[in-house]
Amino acid sequence: MKRMYADGGTELAGMLHEVKRMGLTTSLDMAMPDPASEAGRADWIAILEQVLPRVDVFMPSMEEILYMLDRPFYERLVSAKGDIAEHLDGEDLRALADRMIGMGAAIVAVKLGEHGLYLRTAGECRLRSMGSCAPENVGAWAGRELLATCYQVEVAGTTGAGDCTIAGFLAGLLKGLSPESVMRAAVAVGACNVERQDAVSGIPSWEAVQRRIEAGWPKRANRLRLDGWRLDPDAELWIGPNDGKITVTV
Repeated sequence: MKRMYADGGTELAGMLHEVKRMGLTTSLDMAMPDPASEAGRADWIAILEQVLPRVDVFMPSMEEILYMLDRPFYERLVSAKGDIAEHLDGEDLRALADRMIGMGAAIVAVKLGEHGLYLRTAGECRLRSMGSCAPENVGAWAGRELLATCYQVEVAGTTGAGDCTIAGFLAGLLKGLSPESVMRAAVAVGACNVERQDAVSGIPSWEAVQRRIEAGWPKRANRLRLDGWRLDPDAELWIGPNDGKITVTV
């Protein structure tokens, strides 16, 4: 959408500014630019520096945000072949997310495809500025670093998997849930999606998703390099070494 990235993202930033003035909460997803297109040649670092102070929940994919923030690193990983996420480690995820937090986002959730979802959050002051959908327990959300692996399913198609993961995350946030519960909901809704070939028919009600989680739905094993992380078996999440700490990179 050309007007969203033209002129350094001025129109997008202005639109989000007006929404924030209304006391609302903003969420932003991204799309992978075609490197040969005008969007692919845009200065995405400058755009995000202008836009992210007005974004409360930022949920890009790993490929999208690497392309936008560190194009040389992205191209090296692509040339290495295989799954980009498997070439990264926990410190790479933290450094990238802290950079986005430093640009102004309150909550950063990076989609890792079949590897799950990574969460990093800002401090209490920024979280309180999120507007009408700010977390009910700000202290429980501040400075978090979590990773949720995907639930085990028979994959029929991946169309809309990222969008459905975002929908599960936002639904949990709207319901005032803890970050742990929100992360489980996000990857659960994404998993339901891939059980069907189309984008939405696999998604049941919120209650049905929660019943499936509570019934002991098994998770996929982690295949990422997470040195210093620990698995919380009760929360069914990986806890990062920077959980509870704010280490922003600008």
